[in-house]
Amino acid sequence: MSRVRNAPIPKGDVALDDTWRRISNRVRATQAAAPTTYGDPAGLSSLREAVADYVRRSRAVTCTAANVIITSGTQQGLYLSSRVLLGVGDVAWTENPSYPGLTAVLADSQATLFRLPVDNSGMNLAHGISKFPPAKAVFVTPSHQYPLGMPLSMPRRAALLTWARENDAWVVEDDYDSELRYAGHPFPSMQGLDPARVIYLGTYSKVLAPSLRLGYAIVPDPLIEAFAGARALMDRHSPIADQHVIAAFMRDGYFETHIRRIRRIYAQRRATLLDELTRQIPMIEVQPSDQGMHIVAWLPEGTDDCKIADMAYNAGIAVRAITPMYEGSAPRPGLMLGFGGFSEAQIREGVASLKAIIDCINSTDAPGRGDQRPNE
Repeated sequence: MSRVRNAPIPKGDVALDDTWRRISNRVRATQAAAPTTYGDPAGLSSLREAVADYVRRSRAVTCTAANVIITSGTQQGLYLSSRVLLGVGDVAWTENPSYPGLTAVLADSQATLFRLPVDNSGMNLAHGISKFPPAKAVFVTPSHQYPLGMPLSMPRRAALLTWARENDAWVVEDDYDSELRYAGHPFPSMQGLDPARVIYLGTYSKVLAPSLRLGYAIVPDPLIEAFAGARALMDRHSPIADQHVIAAFMRDGYFETHIRRIRRIYAQRRATLLDELTRQIPMIEVQPSDQGMHIVAWLPEGTDDCKIADMAYNAGIAVRAITPMYEGSAPRPGLMLGFGGFSEAQIREGVASLKAIIDCINSTDAPGRGDQRPNE
């Protein structure tokens, strides 16, 4: 969280910039990285091989390069999944709260969407089974629930996969930031437990750069042709040169070195954010989570988190209200605070500015002060 009107969000990783530039210059000088014809809609073969090797080792995914479809980020992976798996009116389940980009995709597909509540063990599958019509596809963030942060428990993972097999349903596993875990060991992927029923989505946006617009889907054998065909209809393929660069970056061992480095950097930024929130805004309660590039800060009952987010944006601070991510009423107000792209100094400044906004709102809303404007 920091100034939203600054230049593009800094990653602060000079080592990545230098390595990326060197590999990019080397790769782009070759004829292979500057083809004169269209590429494979499923993606560059060397990148698909690198992805398959990486997810097999790091996430216990069961796949070959043939199962990998290169996408323009997770967002396109979600869109392709909705188009391939769902027809108009087909039932889909997802979490409540949920990623707004996913609910927008499902609305665009004209699927019938039902939202399953989330508790400390993740998505409550039993609620969906008892309350809603059977889904044709279930969209879930099992490693790090978006936005709250808890993992889906192993018993619920097993129950969801059993249910999917029995009901001939698909599970779309959005594994958007599993590389960034700061304590303990992450659960292995759900896909590795049932490769025949799970579509696994990953992205480079969190760990490299959002501007790359590159990610991947790991799809079961019967869906490979459908996903590749849908990708061809959308935009044929991702830029070939960028795929060559990432393939070389992964093949030469730089990618995993980079992951280890940024995990240390982001762990320190996360610790700074937690310390500053505790020190400056003790009224908030942090949702427990050991992964990702954001935390959720719960606000006192009755607080208008949307108003705080709007005022923060106008003051140049990037935060996101939690209540709009729920269908129906949210159990409590809260804010989603990102820390990945900001220095520790920017984080401290951002928390101080957020405290001033919250104090202003509390002062304005206090009895007898309702007519006082925020700048007075």
